[in-house]
Amino acid sequence: MIVKATAPIYAERAAKLIELTGSFTESIYLKKGDRTADGKSFLGIIALSIYPDDPVEIICDPPSTQLKERILSSGLFSSCNS
Repeated sequence: MIVKATAPIYAERAAKLIELTGSFTESIYLKKGDRTADGKSFLGIIALSIYPDDPVEIICDPPSTQLKERILSSGLFSSCNS
């Protein structure tokens, strides 16, 4: 699923994202451009330098519709129609 960041993902927002992804047993990855990070790694997410409106692909293995719902309802990301 491709989403857009609603604000920079640093410190507080990265911690909120880790809390969200950590509640899932599935493997979760975030991909921005050609860089990929473990979606449960605070430093990995910080290293992606995610800014507002940056498209980010969220990869879940195996896929989870519940993850998509929770990501979009978290306020961290919005739906990306591109």
